[in-house]
Formats: sequence, C-alpha cells, structure tokens
Amino acid sequence: MSLFATRPVATRMVAALILGGSILGLIGCDGGGSSTDPPSPPSNVEATAQDGAVALTWDGGASASGYNVYRATSPGDGISGAPVNGNDPLGSTEFSDDSVENGTLYYYRVTAVGEGGESDPSAEVSVRPFPSPPPRP
Repeated sequence: MSLFATRPVATRMVAALILGGSILGLIGCDGGGSSTDPPSPPSNVEATAQDGAVALTWDGGASASGYNVYRATSPGDGISGAPVNGNDPLGSTEFSDDSVENGTLYYYRVTAVGEGGESDPSAEVSVRPFPSPPPRP
C-alpha cells in the first residue's frame, strides 16, 4: 500500500508575470473559489393578529445577519417590492407590522440576509388583524 494513497493531495497554482527579469505580479489560486451562499430561509414563521397590527416571529439560521419581512394582499405573490421593515434588515427574529388595516387579509414571507446575499423566502403565512372587542358592560 502506498503512503500517498491515504493522504489528501492539495494543489496550488501560481502565475507570475516576468518582464525584463523582474517579477511584476504574483497571483495564487488554491483550486477552490470562495463563494458564499445565502443563508437558509427562516422557518416556523408565525403571525399573530392584533388591533391594527400583526406580530411576526420566526426561527432564523446561524449564518443570517438580518431579516427582511415582505407583505402582500394576495396569496402566492412571493416577494416583490421593498420589505415592510424598510431598507435595513432586522437584527432580531420578531417584527411588529403596525401599518395594516383591520379586516384586511395579509400574507407574509420572511427572508434571511447574510454575507452571501438574501435567502429564498420562507413559507407564506396569512393573518387578518382585527379591532379589539368592545369593553364588557
């Protein structure tokens, strides 16, 4: 059995531009790119109806540095337009959307943001905010 058959082999390619006996540049490549994938989509998204608001919570991934919340009034619209949380991703796994109207059915999806970009959207959840019941007599 050969010693080399059981050990991993690493390769490194180096290119140098030599002009007039001087090295002008040195570029190295260790054979693999360094692309970073987007984080996994958030899971277990839950929406709770409130009076004039919707409270959202979800489970995030370890590689996510923030989250975006998208709202639609039709199911299956996916994510389009600007997130309802604004231009800056959220730093936590909860959000209160207080720009909704009672009685309207809303559909939400959440994405995770990381070094590799924005994830695919989460599963869609729907909720209809409602007014508080009148006080008891």
